Amino acid sequence: MAGALRPVVALMVLASVLLVADGLLDGVWPGGDAWRSDAYHGLGWTPYAFALLNLVAAAFVARGSERGLVGRIGLSGFLLVERPLSAFLLGSKPPEAVAVHAATALVELVILLSGLRVWRLGRSFGDAELAAILEVDAGRPPPGALVPAAEWRLGARSSWAFGLLAFLLAAVLVADGALAGYVPGGKSWGTTVDSAGWVAYLFAVVVLSVASRAVRGGVPTLRLLCAVALALFLERALSPFVLPVPSAPALGLHALAALAALALALAAVGALRRGGPLAARSSGPA
Repeated sequence: MAGALRPVVALMVLASVLLVADGLLDGVWPGGDAWRSDAYHGLGWTPYAFALLNLVAAAFVARGSERGLVGRIGLSGFLLVERPLSAFLLGSKPPEAVAVHAATALVELVILLSGLRVWRLGRSFGDAELAAILEVDAGRPPPGALVPAAEWRLGARSSWAFGLLAFLLAAVLVADGALAGYVPGGKSWGTTVDSAGWVAYLFAVVVLSVASRAVRGGVPTLRLLCAVALALFLERALSPFVLPVPSAPALGLHALAALAALALALAAVGALRRGGPLAARSSGPA
């Protein structure tokens, strides 16, 4: 039953995307209708806090932490009640915002039920069996195995996860560049702040190039992928606040790209934690 939590971790990432969408549709973004401290009784910022907390919990769950799973089950129970109530009790919200609140609550219900099922199943086994059930990466070598650095490779499922996350991040970056008008017949490309939006395409090429090598395994390329993903996370998250305020769709793409980059960095860190120590060992006595 290794990898039983993999769908739950994927749903957690989806829940973070929906929570960020909640905040954007509520108008809580630079230049938005609710971008003020008293908006929604001072609680307009909470979807972003929940999204960040959710990603932290997902990182722990992805590492096979039982406490992380229990904590995420508790968060799901809270959000299952909070999201529908906040859609109506904190102030008037557009219909699309209410719909996303409802969708978030539905995803949280699925996470709650799935997490409880795996946790209850794990409690019926011993600690060793529970660790196997909570193991997200089925491609991890068995305990005590000695794997030379040159021979260490990612499991097939991990490779697919890296590829999909990298493709999602690159697609969002390309969409951001196109939305900014850097298409044939659109804005002119330059190096000033107002004409440098085309660098999103360059970021996409870098991500795909590094990820295409990282999916084969190997500590150096995974470290490089982690560094690139973290750099893009910071750039996408901070650029709306230091550059001219973008439109709401562009801000949404920045947020989605930041989440995808963070998820990719966490996946790389997880792979390094699982394979790095093994890869660093020698292949044993001759």
